[in-house]
Amino acid sequence: MSALHQAAVAIGDLLDILPDGVVMVDERGSIVYANPAVSELLGYAPSELVDKPLSVLVPPGVRERHEPMMARFRREGRPTMMTHRPVLHAVHRSGRLVAVSISLCNLAVGEGKWVSVAVMHDVSSLHTHLDRATSAAETDALTGVGNRLRLTRRMTAMFEAQRPFALLYMDLTAFKPLNDTLGHAAGDEALRIVGKRLQSEVREADLVARIGGDEFVVLIDGLQNPAALRARARSALARLEQPMHLRSLGDAPPVALGVNIGGAISPLHGHTEAELLAAADRAMYQAKQAREGYRLAGA
Repeated sequence: MSALHQAAVAIGDLLDILPDGVVMVDERGSIVYANPAVSELLGYAPSELVDKPLSVLVPPGVRERHEPMMARFRREGRPTMMTHRPVLHAVHRSGRLVAVSISLCNLAVGEGKWVSVAVMHDVSSLHTHLDRATSAAETDALTGVGNRLRLTRRMTAMFEAQRPFALLYMDLTAFKPLNDTLGHAAGDEALRIVGKRLQSEVREADLVARIGGDEFVVLIDGLQNPAALRARARSALARLEQPMHLRSLGDAPPVALGVNIGGAISPLHGHTEAELLAAADRAMYQAKQAREGYRLAGA
């Protein structure tokens, strides 16, 4: 065992009783010590982690960014105060991700040697509450689909990743007369049915969002082909135009709503959220003026 490993183990004796997981990493980015709490937190026996690269605990999707950040932290080359990092994820031995709050410091271990120490605190329960709060903030309370905030965040992420996608911008026709004539309870029920029908038309990677009173947007992940977008629009049209029985109206006959849809494809019709939504909105308005069910931006 090297002098560095011996020093790390000696220091580690003081850390074995801590309830938080602790790992020490040398200048090569290899783990030289892990305390017993790591086992309960991440499923690894401490001996399994020694001599392994720290990257085994880092989610694959962020390793490329994480490694230079840690290298820069280690290059400070002198003891530093413990500094806090935001909530991150560590990889459990089973492969699942564990939400942890991480604190870091550089610690001298003699003869000009030092280690970086990471203390990991399990915040899974807190993170779950945060996830729920975030989900609630991004959900339309009436229909249960996404809201404008969720659409904005998804589109921003898609643009940053340069991932292709398309939008269907939908405006319900005859909704205002229904709402005014049959009452708000009937109108709200109709909107909930529309939300459910749209959800049944999309994949898990897609998104349905209500962005106005009777306006919905469907984001379709990975779609670039105009013909494929038209097919998705036609399917949504057929689904939404089916008569709906409203329970709030008792035995009254089913009601039907129409819909106009505008389509836009990224990056063909826009490079920002505002540009793409405006292009889809214009196409929807053109479809309405022409008494068509669907029109693609620029067509």
